[in-house]
Amino acid sequence: MKQIFSLLLAFFILTSNIYAAEKKPSAHAALNPYEQIMVGKVWITTDAVDQKGASVPAEDEKVAAFFGKAEYFPDHAFKMTALDGKPKMHGLWNMTVDGKTRNLTVRDDTGKTRFTRKVENVKVTDGEYTYRIYPNSENESEYIDIIHKPQ
Repeated sequence: MKQIFSLLLAFFILTSNIYAAEKKPSAHAALNPYEQIMVGKVWITTDAVDQKGASVPAEDEKVAAFFGKAEYFPDHAFKMTALDGKPKMHGLWNMTVDGKTRNLTVRDDTGKTRFTRKVENVKVTDGEYTYRIYPNSENESEYIDIIHKPQ
């Protein structure tokens, strides 16, 4: 009986360790070249420009939520604040290897996902980060480019 108990205990410990190893966060994924551009800077929204080239005021309801400051970290965490420094959101981020898309997973303070956001990147350089939003998702001929510069 003692041997069966020891065997079951050993099996339980082994399977628990395997399960824990599978659930343990892996080492941070390496940053791709587009992600490397984003890290180490504070990006501030400088303009919003529609498909006709006209500036859209920061107060406009179509773009107001996109104005602010953003910091992207090497561990794929990010934080965003309003222009006045008040916290807006935080969570995880990444860019596709081809640099065409940025993905955000916005989390609450307990780590629970609040929402996700996927945007089309227009320009990703050391001096400018621009992504495109579509105020009406059913009409991609109307868009607004949200332009950021490093601070």
